[in-house]
Amino acid sequence: MKKIQQGFTLIELITVIILLGILSAFAISRFPSAQSYSTTIIKNQFIASARLAQQTALSRASSGANVLLNVSEIGGQWNLVVSGGGNITYTAQVDRGDEQVRFGTNLSTACSSLATAPLELTFDGDGNQISSQNLRVCIDSVNDIELCISPSGYAYEGTCLP
Repeated sequence: MKKIQQGFTLIELITVIILLGILSAFAISRFPSAQSYSTTIIKNQFIASARLAQQTALSRASSGANVLLNVSEIGGQWNLVVSGGGNITYTAQVDRGDEQVRFGTNLSTACSSLATAPLELTFDGDGNQISSQNLRVCIDSVNDIELCISPSGYAYEGTCLP
């Protein structure tokens, strides 16, 4: 009488373990690094703060007071402060990591040649920038990201349109 084989052989089990190891090594390399998350957080916080400053300026149009967005680096963190009429409306701190934030109105130069923080951006009662030029914001890191704040005060990700 023949014995019926039940289960897997040792060779089959080892082959499956090796294949799973190869697949997992490939899959892990596809996960984004913590650095890319840090850059995204800085980008999102900067856009949110600029839009908040614009909306705050619009809501205070009757008072005639301008609203300021101040961006500075303090103790390894980016400090974003929205204030108007002497009152601080909003403050956010974001870990700096290895990122460098640069600002400028020159749309054709390399990001690395733009000025670094601090930045003070002023919005009038119509939500417009006091400056009549696009403000280009570059976040230099592993994944360079470019933002733009248009003269109308709208902040968005991408290159500034002339």
